[in-house]
Amino acid sequence: MSCRRSEDLSQRTIPKFVESITTTVRAQSGSADVQAVVLRTVARRSDSIDLPDVLELRSLLDVDDEQADTLEEQITTIISAIEAELAGWGRREVAA
Repeated sequence: MSCRRSEDLSQRTIPKFVESITTTVRAQSGSADVQAVVLRTVARRSDSIDLPDVLELRSLLDVDDEQADTLEEQITTIISAIEAELAGWGRREVAA
C-alpha cells in the first residue's frame, strides 16, 4: 500500500463535503456506484491516496450503505468506513 500516512478525513465529513458528493451522485444516472464516487472524490482531495490505495480500499470496504435512509447518510457511512480503514493503515505502517 502506498499511502504513507492516514489522512484525517473528519474535517472533510462536514456537510459541504457530503453535499458535494451527493450532488455528484445525483447528477449521474440512477445506477451510480455511490461507493466508487465517494472513493474517487476522497482520493482527489487527498495528497496521500493514489490509485492503488483506492483499489485496495474498494476491495477492503465492507459497508452496508444500502441500509441508510438517505443518500447523505449512505455517503457519510462510506466516508466513515474509509476513515477507519485509513487509520488502520497508519497503525500497520508504524508496526512495519
